[in-house]
Amino acid sequence: MTRSDELASNLQTGKMRNFTRRLIIVLVTGIILFSLRNIWGMNTETLTSLMVSMTTTDYIIARFASLAGTIIWSLLYIGFHIFGVALILSWITKIPYSRLVPLQVLITGILLMEKAIIFMVFAIKGVTVNLSFLSFGPLAATVMESWYLILFLNQLTITSALIISLQFRFITGYLQHENRRAYLWMLVGLHTAMALITASVAFIPFNSMLNSVFGGGF
Repeated sequence: MTRSDELASNLQTGKMRNFTRRLIIVLVTGIILFSLRNIWGMNTETLTSLMVSMTTTDYIIARFASLAGTIIWSLLYIGFHIFGVALILSWITKIPYSRLVPLQVLITGILLMEKAIIFMVFAIKGVTVNLSFLSFGPLAATVMESWYLILFLNQLTITSALIISLQFRFITGYLQHENRRAYLWMLVGLHTAMALITASVAFIPFNSMLNSVFGGGF
């Protein structure tokens, strides 16, 4: 990460050593991280109202169900950022898909590092909030009232800037085209669109949906 130009050049001209092993490490690390967050109680607040009236057995089943859902979500999250984004970038830039996948393995690892740092800080403090201290979210919350805009800016982090930089250096170095600015705006637009979609997910009424399915409990 400290020598991004050299990294981009190496990814363009060679193959990632032990690619399968690195892919498995990222996958297993992501599953463990998401599982630990769920076990600790991070992002499970919507389940609280459903669990307060449960018996001990129902509560245990619900917690295991929640953990299973988190593991499935971790697989979807990692799979999308490695293979889905690589496919999107390949379609836009015409760079071979096989060349972009190793880049996205690295980038997904960076995303997991960011989540691990946030989780460790929350675990040490013993509290959690919906905003990341590595993003513009906390600053936006002090001057804005729109929760959607706050959540959108919460997706724009230091890591996002690093990822755009790595992807931009790789794409422009691989294609050797002069329209570098067009690729930069393309990446910014892609990340902005993903941030808008992610912010929209927070407004899906999961609690009401769960209540309608389970009738207020299991």
